[in-house]
Amino acid sequence: MITEFRKNHILGVARKLQQLSEQFFPNNEEKAREMFLIGWLHDFGYEFVDKNTVVDHPFRGAEILNRTGFKYTQVIAQHGDPEIKEMSDELFLLNCADMMTGPNGEQMTLAERVENMITRFGENSEAHLKAIKMKNLLEQDPRYNKIK
Repeated sequence: MITEFRKNHILGVARKLQQLSEQFFPNNEEKAREMFLIGWLHDFGYEFVDKNTVVDHPFRGAEILNRTGFKYTQVIAQHGDPEIKEMSDELFLLNCADMMTGPNGEQMTLAERVENMITRFGENSEAHLKAIKMKNLLEQDPRYNKIK
């Protein structure tokens, strides 16, 4: 289910993704709008999973979007997965925006987001360990220098 906090996070990611897109793809307003939509849709799969299967939310959302012919279904499906080694620009920017937006939509650094995961889930939690991997992956990507 999408909670009030999740709604705030979704909107925060959408706005951050649009901002990052404007930096990454200058003078391309259409792309910035598409990126906002990707951010808006990235977590809607939470509505269709229960609390025991929240890790499946990207796939559930992508599955639904795929039936509509949405252009960026794969980006939605792969977001948040630090094991994806080759990220499209759209997936890279979505992962950055997601990691730079807190659970209530507040903007934060990648390091702050990792710390936030400790507070919310615990130091040895899967969520925290994935956040560390994602942070390192994003910071090591040469594209990160274009947006930080």
